[in-house]
Amino acid sequence: MDSQYPADTEGSDCNARAVTASAQLLALENYYDSAPRDRSLVEEIGPFTLFVATSGWPYYARPRLEWSLARFPEGGARHPATATVDDVRSVLSRQRELGVPRALEWVDEVTPELVEVVRSAGARVEECPLLVLDGPPVGAAGAARMLGPDDRADITTAQAAIAVSFAHGGTSTGPAGLEARDQQARSRDLEPLDHLQPLLERLAEGKLRMAAVSAPGAPDAGPVGGGSHIPVGNVTEIVGVGVLPAYRRRGLAANLTYVLAQDALQRGATTVFCSAQSDAVARGYAAVGFRRVGTACIASMEAHH
Repeated sequence: MDSQYPADTEGSDCNARAVTASAQLLALENYYDSAPRDRSLVEEIGPFTLFVATSGWPYYARPRLEWSLARFPEGGARHPATATVDDVRSVLSRQRELGVPRALEWVDEVTPELVEVVRSAGARVEECPLLVLDGPPVGAAGAARMLGPDDRADITTAQAAIAVSFAHGGTSTGPAGLEARDQQARSRDLEPLDHLQPLLERLAEGKLRMAAVSAPGAPDAGPVGGGSHIPVGNVTEIVGVGVLPAYRRRGLAANLTYVLAQDALQRGATTVFCSAQSDAVARGYAAVGFRRVGTACIASMEAHH
């Protein structure tokens, strides 16, 4: 996009960077609206779109796409009105009626007024670094590799490792290791329905890409972590990267991120992004070549009664 701006214009580099950042936010807005539609029912509630998942992990409500796009000249619309506390309460009430998590997500730089409005409605808001891959990924695959739908055993084990990782959030090491992973895997085996089938189908269709990582020097122990990316068009989001606490601080999360980013680029992605739980996690992504472009806001009522 830099070629659109004359080199002899004062401040042109700064302007080009600003337009590039704006274009990236637009790409992310379109992605956030498109990605859930493949496996969800959609309701429009005031200025929000509610996605109700039909399989797999639950979704969220977020600002309507046309409402978000009106923030940019490319949107071709006037500056939108501010959402009200009643608007937020309406969508949260509908989520409660449906028995789904009461959750909203948005990008702060696109709809900055929402933070205080959503908090005024009684929700807890997490502000997470939002990062985009800037050039080729930096690092190495190490013991990480991509998985396919035929790798059922490794998928199950990697999912269990990820679940344990997120139950012990952050980047600190801890005692939870192979035993905790295997206990988590056994608990999933007791579920009456095959929870893996929808995931395997998405893997087979290329709608989801998944990676796993083993402990260096101990491949027979199975995955100790994993992660995914979800391509929609030429944009993809890296999600769910987690490593067992007993195996952290060994570069395994970086190996996973590198492998997922490489796979995304090889499959034609032009924008690879992720959100981080914290600044510490964001620093890990930055080491692989990601840079911060904004803040992902994640609101939840689950802690409120």
